[in-house]
Amino acid sequence: MRAPVLLLLRPASLLAALTLLGTAACGPSSTSSRSPGTTPAALPTGPVGHSGRWLTDAQGRVLLVHGVNMVEKAAPYEPGPAGFTAADATWLADHGFRAVRLGVLPTGLMPTPGVIDQAYLDSIASTVSLLDKAGILTLIDYHQDGWGPSIGDDGFPAWMTLTGTAINNHAVFPLYYAKDPAIQQAFQSFWDDAPGPGGVGLQEEMTAMYGAVARRFAADPGVLGYDLLNEPWPGTTWTACAQDLAGCPGLDQSELGAFSAKAVTAIRGAGDHHLILGEPFVLFNFGHPTTSVPVPGGDPNAGLSFHLYTITTGAEPTVLSDAEAWSARTGGVLLNTEWGASQDPAAIHRQAGELDSALLPWLFWSFDGEMVPKLAAPPTGTNVATAAVDALTEAYPLAVAGTPAASSFDPTARTLLFSWSTARPAGGTYPAGTLTTFETPSSLYPAGYTVTGTGFTVTSAACAPTLTVTAQAGASSGSIRITPGGTCPASGG
Repeated sequence: MRAPVLLLLRPASLLAALTLLGTAACGPSSTSSRSPGTTPAALPTGPVGHSGRWLTDAQGRVLLVHGVNMVEKAAPYEPGPAGFTAADATWLADHGFRAVRLGVLPTGLMPTPGVIDQAYLDSIASTVSLLDKAGILTLIDYHQDGWGPSIGDDGFPAWMTLTGTAINNHAVFPLYYAKDPAIQQAFQSFWDDAPGPGGVGLQEEMTAMYGAVARRFAADPGVLGYDLLNEPWPGTTWTACAQDLAGCPGLDQSELGAFSAKAVTAIRGAGDHHLILGEPFVLFNFGHPTTSVPVPGGDPNAGLSFHLYTITTGAEPTVLSDAEAWSARTGGVLLNTEWGASQDPAAIHRQAGELDSALLPWLFWSFDGEMVPKLAAPPTGTNVATAAVDALTEAYPLAVAGTPAASSFDPTARTLLFSWSTARPAGGTYPAGTLTTFETPSSLYPAGYTVTGTGFTVTSAACAPTLTVTAQAGASSGSIRITPGGTCPASGG
């Protein structure tokens, strides 16, 4: 998704805005595959799971990962042919980005009814491998915008686009959802599991895609998990979802809930136990309404992928608090998978600060476009949106051997303050020597950094781009302050 043009603080105004408003547009590389000074043990280790709201790695460490989106919306819908290389992956890692939400488009995956394009899947797997070698996790994202290229933007192939007699009025993003009957009917046909070519239901075709991809990546530790469907729309009955602060609980269950349960069955049936994330209806991302969407399939390793796209900044905290309330009710994990869609440093600092303060892992929209204008060219010189990249590059806690308590990054002073309990989120302790890892990119601290605090001992090399600490014996908590400059090695006390 690109930058939105509406936010509704009240349901009535949300409905009016969707109906009436217009649209608005939305450092040096290393030659090594991992940043110098970064040991594999410091980085998150798969498989990724969760403990309540918290993402966790195989060691049970809480992950507050920062990352980016990369979704190629034009044929052949693959980052590799578009120019993404190992140098791009290394550049991302060097700037502290440890996750990529990688778009898989049904148009590319199953261009012919019932037939998986294996060459397309091979290309996606090559990108996942490049990212893994750079120490970056991949969230596989089944992406659509405006249903598909035959009536909207990107996503589903023409043979899955069942619109009946509905008129396609070619409304533009994001009003095509509310203004285009053809897009609404295409979604409704999908929720109704209408038969496509050969009489096979549309949802059955989609679950076949999930199964094929899951079989390919079931044993891949570089895969963080799956985002089942980008920004779903509630079909022809969408107005009910915008007229009440509670949204449309019935459709949350009968449309999103029923479909996600099928998706989970397909993925688990392929022997894949990666994390599975479902998204609420896209209206949630605007600030209201909230969502009653269930944990996908009631699966124990699942949760919510949500986006932060508002026009008035006052509603941004509402999206975050609604997501946290959802997790508190359901026990599902939280991951913010889109925000930003901007090169404005002030907006980036504000939203990143809100997400960091809420202790939420996040993925910025987007690497190609907002950060690197031309994916086909190396990420150097004028092909880097320097102001945006500088605003996004933070020191932050990547993997925490404990339960996060508070986090803040001052972009002007380039100072991180972070505190945590050394206990596991669900109770219990970590083995002695378990690393807590902080991203401290060299581009942020070219003259090094100083570490002070209590409850930990620094274990990484002097001014390493990935700082590691271990809890001191008997410490029940830790508190750290990272500031630019000073002498190395850093010291904890």
